[in-house]
Amino acid sequence: MKNRTHTWALLAALAASTIFGFSFMFSKMALEVAPPTVLLAFRFSASFAVMTLLIGVNALVGKVRGKPLFAFSLRGKPIGELLLLGIVQPTLYFIFESYGILYTSSAVAGTIIAVVPVMCILVDVLILRERVCLRQVLCALFCVVGVLLVDLGGEVKVSFLGLLFLLLTVACDVAYYALSHKASERFRPLEVTYVMFTVGMAVFVPVSLVQNAKDLAGVFLPAVHSGTFWVAVIFLGVISSVVAYSLLNFTNAHVSVSEASIFSNVTTVVSVLAGLILLREPFGIWQVLGVAIILICVYLANRTTKQ
Repeated sequence: MKNRTHTWALLAALAASTIFGFSFMFSKMALEVAPPTVLLAFRFSASFAVMTLLIGVNALVGKVRGKPLFAFSLRGKPIGELLLLGIVQPTLYFIFESYGILYTSSAVAGTIIAVVPVMCILVDVLILRERVCLRQVLCALFCVVGVLLVDLGGEVKVSFLGLLFLLLTVACDVAYYALSHKASERFRPLEVTYVMFTVGMAVFVPVSLVQNAKDLAGVFLPAVHSGTFWVAVIFLGVISSVVAYSLLNFTNAHVSVSEASIFSNVTTVVSVLAGLILLREPFGIWQVLGVAIILICVYLANRTTKQ
């Protein structure tokens, strides 16, 4: 049973990373209509609305038939831990990532963020006292090389502010994996996800209103009237937020931080393939090699751990 749960957790991480890979394409679609803070406000409002409706229906079913569809209860639990998690991810993570990409190129940003699994290994060893084998370390390092090859040929734009924001992005992502793993001792994955996006909505809705206060109609109306924007919001808010993060929080509850984080590099593979197939973006021999390295390393890292 333990091995079966471990396998399902790894499959959940793979599914979440695959969904995240498509999120870049949908974000690009939405950002052509609205600025980042407006997109994030709509995204997390959609996440909150869908999850609140789901939880409400679950409670109603529980009252009618005496047993809910799934277990969900925040009563008597230390919500402060989850509030901290919500501040780290998605709030600070998305702010730092947005400004990091703004002040650097996507190639540089992708390579630096690929360091997350390496940092998670350090967290596992030094803080969480988890056992990590040499092959996991080597696979995490080679994944960085794979991402670098995928981004090879892209624009190289570096600045002090950009690097600072990207390093803070990495720190937030590593903290998310550690805090989510720790929260699983007291909270169910859906409970963690719900509080995360409640915090995200509570932050980004007022931020977007204040930032665009001088021209609310000019900023919000084009987004509201755009079918493309709503398609992107539904994918990002429901699929890429509610579904993907619930899967990832389930993974964090059953595997180590380093095992879960290594799958984050699959996101790079999916985003590149999505760009190639759907957006007709260029794809050369270095990208092929980079994708192959990432997939092989992710497989070997988790195959070793399972054995």
